[in-house]
Amino acid sequence: MSSSTEGTAPRAFLTRMRFSALLALPFAIVCLIAAFVLTVLGAEVEWPLTLMLIPVFWVPMAVELVFRTTLPWPLQVVYLAFIVAAPFAGSAVHVYWYLPRWDFVVHFYSGIMLAWLGMLFARRVEERIGAALPRWFSLTMALFTAMSFAAAWEICEYGSDSLIGTAAQHGLDDTMLDIVAGTLGGVVAIGILLVAKRPRTLAPVSLLPR
Repeated sequence: MSSSTEGTAPRAFLTRMRFSALLALPFAIVCLIAAFVLTVLGAEVEWPLTLMLIPVFWVPMAVELVFRTTLPWPLQVVYLAFIVAAPFAGSAVHVYWYLPRWDFVVHFYSGIMLAWLGMLFARRVEERIGAALPRWFSLTMALFTAMSFAAAWEICEYGSDSLIGTAAQHGLDDTMLDIVAGTLGGVVAIGILLVAKRPRTLAPVSLLPR
């Protein structure tokens, strides 16, 4: 193998890492600017949480670095938007307090994101084995990823409330609605893929037209 060929893969990987880093930058900057403006206007902003969230925007880049893989940009964008909508807007800026339904919207949105993650995992498995998975298996993986993470999140909230004394959960209805919202988001993501065939960069071969 020539030296030029050997150097192509590392250069391509570094280019991809640079893309992920730059993609996260405007989301982090927008959060900082929004927090500053709201503070100046007299709104209550949780600055410690806001500052703790800044490194979280670069988690996709860290995942690519550690696992030597690539995360398609649609998945990265929905993740970055989720961080802005949920922990920043919802918690740091207290949108959950002013708009109680915002919690349902966030859980629904997270279901879409997590279903996409399940699709990507199925796609990576197909790439590794060199064959398409059964269609039902790919669909199940996408839906169950959204459902399992929705349930796991509620378990974490319950544990936090019981052990630390937080107040993340507000009764059985709140817990079940959050799980239902995440599940519905997963169903919608699957529906979009089956009807519109999007996003193709995440879809397993078994769920794309042949």
